[in-house]
Amino acid sequence: MTTKNEEVEEENPEEEGTAFEAEDPDHPLIGLCGDVTEAAAQSLSVSLLLFNGGKLRATPDDLEDTSDIEFVINSGGGSVNDMFAIYDLMEVVKKNRDIATFGFGKIYSAAVPLLTAGTKGKRYIAKNARLMLHYCSVAAAGTAPSIRTSFEELKKLEEMMLAVLAENSHLSMGEIYNILSKNTDEYFSAEDALEMGLIDKII
Repeated sequence: MTTKNEEVEEENPEEEGTAFEAEDPDHPLIGLCGDVTEAAAQSLSVSLLLFNGGKLRATPDDLEDTSDIEFVINSGGGSVNDMFAIYDLMEVVKKNRDIATFGFGKIYSAAVPLLTAGTKGKRYIAKNARLMLHYCSVAAAGTAPSIRTSFEELKKLEEMMLAVLAENSHLSMGEIYNILSKNTDEYFSAEDALEMGLIDKII
């Protein structure tokens, strides 16, 4: 995971964040294939708002359709700030309609909280998918005060990540911290994700 400012490149920097929406307006399907980027966050945010009656403060009475929104994810991670933009809007939309998340391929780093943010009981993962967690990172440069500021912001983002993952799993913040504190990429199978409570069903 990287912070938005002065981002660190992922292993596949050529991989652009691609968000999509189903062409059929009666089928509420969105997806993230590629890195979590500002462009992907903007596209997904627009789609989520449209599925929320085109309003941020919509109520169920404003919606003609309250069927599940299906959100498919295959991502190598990316910007933590852009991930939280998507995550927070998902939380708003879930007040009016359920969001079923489907993870396949790789769900790494900043993509993991998005998978776990689906409506409880409707978070799915493919049997051969892989999850990966690691600490947030940032490339800081400049004056000593600016580097200290970047470090403090990084610590806040890490605390936010711990809280989100703990809220959406069977793990405590301490258990998640122990995973991240190994300072290396930690990979998990679909079965591991199910046992940890990050998802609800393997498909």
